[in-house]
Amino acid sequence: MRLNSILTIIIIIFSNNYIFSQEKTIDTIPQMSYKELKKSFFESMDVDSLANKYAKIQLKLAKKEKNIVEIANGYMYKSYVSNYADAIKYSDSIIKLTVNLKHKDFPAFGYMVKGYHYYNEGKDKKAVDEYLKADKYAVKNNNLKQQIQIKQFVGGTKYNFGAYKEALLIFKEQLVFLKNQPEYVNRYPSIYLIALDDLSKTFLRGKQPDSALIYIKEGIIKSLKVNDNEMYNRFLSTSGSAYYYKKKYTQALDSLEKLRPKIKDDNNRLAMCLYYTAKIHQLNNINESVKLFNQVDSLYQITNNPFIELRDVYKSLFNYYSTKGIEKEQLNSVKKLIVVDSILDLNHHYSENEIIKKYDIPKLKVEQKKLEQKLVKTKKSSFIISIILSLIIIIALLFIYKFYKTQNTYKNRYLKIVNETKSLNKKEGVKIINNENISISKDIVDDVLEKLEQFEKNKNFLEKGLTLNSISKELNTNSSYLSKIINHYKEQSFSNYLNNLRINYAINELKHNIKFRNYTINAIALEVGFKTAESFSKSFYKEKGIYPSYFIKQLNKS
Repeated sequence: MRLNSILTIIIIIFSNNYIFSQEKTIDTIPQMSYKELKKSFFESMDVDSLANKYAKIQLKLAKKEKNIVEIANGYMYKSYVSNYADAIKYSDSIIKLTVNLKHKDFPAFGYMVKGYHYYNEGKDKKAVDEYLKADKYAVKNNNLKQQIQIKQFVGGTKYNFGAYKEALLIFKEQLVFLKNQPEYVNRYPSIYLIALDDLSKTFLRGKQPDSALIYIKEGIIKSLKVNDNEMYNRFLSTSGSAYYYKKKYTQALDSLEKLRPKIKDDNNRLAMCLYYTAKIHQLNNINESVKLFNQVDSLYQITNNPFIELRDVYKSLFNYYSTKGIEKEQLNSVKKLIVVDSILDLNHHYSENEIIKKYDIPKLKVEQKKLEQKLVKTKKSSFIISIILSLIIIIALLFIYKFYKTQNTYKNRYLKIVNETKSLNKKEGVKIINNENISISKDIVDDVLEKLEQFEKNKNFLEKGLTLNSISKELNTNSSYLSKIINHYKEQSFSNYLNNLRINYAINELKHNIKFRNYTINAIALEVGFKTAESFSKSFYKEKGIYPSYFIKQLNKS
């Protein structure tokens, strides 16, 4: 799993914490200031053509006024709406333009933009090189904010491709740097907490739980002091892992049990919590351990988000079913082990890591071969064994194919959603159709449609417990008329109409409100009028073809 702080820092660097509002029309662009252009550009990032127009206006205006800083910003905007090759060219243009500029942000900013595009393309080492170049100028210009961002980015990237010793040096240096800037830390406590979190996790990956616990304990105290529940949960999770590696299982379970109810809607973090709980029970309660490992597997089937510990989950299940002689589950565990190992090898930078050396695909196939030999003895038929072996391979291939096909389908559905209009209505406008089939007078229809428009505009659909009868009374009509009008003019049932308004509102909020995106699924469901997270997720999937958890995950990636 890639370190979370990198995405956080990238967002801080480039979004400048803008609160997205309603989109301006392109006709107003020529009269806009640089500040308005910048804000509007980031608001329109979901629509490449519109964002590109803002970038062009920015460059035209800046070049006319010979404003070098704003020309550089224009090149930065253009890089975001361009393909990878052009994005690098625009980044180089920023560097060339500002290399001799006496400004605290430049030319470091150009190198940071270039590093961001390398990172986004998966070229982590090139990204680090650019950020190190940026750091020289950030130090020279005494730009504190850039120095902190660069240190966190470089350390996090090295963590991601397994260079834990190098990452530790950077994170230690960063923490000392932050401690020497008390005013900055007091103003941005989350930056300091992220630094503590990064350092503790890196110590854990380096098998130094004692050192990790020093920073975990500090993080818990400080996160409680500033009421940062998200970071508190992170430290609680890491403390459970650290105590496990120290073989202090009672303390580990205490942390993990405190954490579990707080993250019940976060499948990824819950899977990690259950994994370490299972590892502790594996010592003296193997049945409970297997039960928890299977729960981890179930969560992975929902999220499709692989993590390193899954290897050990399937390895442990394979060993358990081997001792029990349950051949069907043995095969199932081996199959999942091979598939997950393949995915992790493709998606992560662990080629030189001891994890791959210990659990690589060839070794897993040796385990599979042992199982095949055991099945030969059991079935006493080479023909049947060959069929079983073929089925294993076919099932594994089908599993991989299904995984990538499902991911591709979900991604296409996600892209379709983010490119849809921001209208809260499923239908754009009211489709006027002959009234003779509805048997309601035109005056009543017009009155109800006008009130429905106000109902949507005022976002009254966010209220909980709405029913056809309650809305009918609110609109001063009867439920029969309201149902017929919605069916006829909105072309959907009342329940679908209400759910779609809520879902489209949730989508707009998730697209444009980073704070809203950090809510749990249950909190989002309640916020938009659903009774439960389950009803919200089912309605979201029925309407959009993907689950809200997947949608949020993709938004955070992009």
